[in-house]
Amino acid sequence: MPELSLLIEPSSALPAERVDALAAGLADDLRSVRGLQVAHAQSPTREHGKSQQAWELGMLIVGGVFSATTMRALTQIAIAYADRAKARSITLRSGGNELVITGNTRVDQRLVDQLAHLMAPSSAESAVGAAPPAAQGSHREISGS
Repeated sequence: MPELSLLIEPSSALPAERVDALAAGLADDLRSVRGLQVAHAQSPTREHGKSQQAWELGMLIVGGVFSATTMRALTQIAIAYADRAKARSITLRSGGNELVITGNTRVDQRLVDQLAHLMAPSSAESAVGAAPPAAQGSHREISGS
């Protein structure tokens, strides 16, 4: 199943608890989209303790069915959340590709096509229509327009 990571980048330095609360709020919003599974990203801890894993602050992992409708809803929620939470941006990553959105990003077919390509570069055309080619490891910042 394809997965997408979302990283909230606050507009200013915030305490860990606030960054965690921002991620939890975005996760709650994303869970309203049918077919998506949302969880906090985890990584191995570097410290001794009971838990073998720790949450990655401000990062979520989203999996599930990524249809054109789901991707449009996901981007609309992320954009609205970035605007509402006054986050600098939300970075969407899949493999070596990423797409950066802000509260000013406009949801249009071009953005949905770029997200489809980000999710499945080899099958983006079948998921949403003709998507622009992108190189592995590319970085696109989408804001305004």
